Amino acid sequence: MVPGRLKPRPAAVLDNDTEQVLCRLDDIPDGHAKGFLREHNDDRVFVVRRGGEVFAYLNSCPHNWRPLEYRHDQFLAPRGDHIVCYAHGARFRIEDGFCFLGPCTGERLIGIPVRIDNGSVVIPKTLPTPAAPA
Repeated sequence: MVPGRLKPRPAAVLDNDTEQVLCRLDDIPDGHAKGFLREHNDDRVFVVRRGGEVFAYLNSCPHNWRPLEYRHDQFLAPRGDHIVCYAHGARFRIEDGFCFLGPCTGERLIGIPVRIDNGSVVIPKTLPTPAAPA
């Protein structure tokens, strides 16, 4: 290895038919969330990082299936201890998307299977679809 030159990182091992890389784990600061797969003005997906763990959800509140954040990448409460829907104040646990406070108490965010492979955050290409509003 040449001094001062970074060693190439191995690429994630994907099933190219069913999986996609969102980003490198290092692209999401520890204790923060980041939106991905922008469609019009909103991100379809967001990922929360806690150390070496990540949690991925559709960017859709179960109260009325609208995006959660009020500003780009603003998915967490100020202390970073839970997810917030800024439209109606619903609060969700990071680890399982369970709503513990707000108009959708007892419901959950729609989780997306996520894994880390060689430092890359990987999710399925086909995402779940929220239920139609009642």
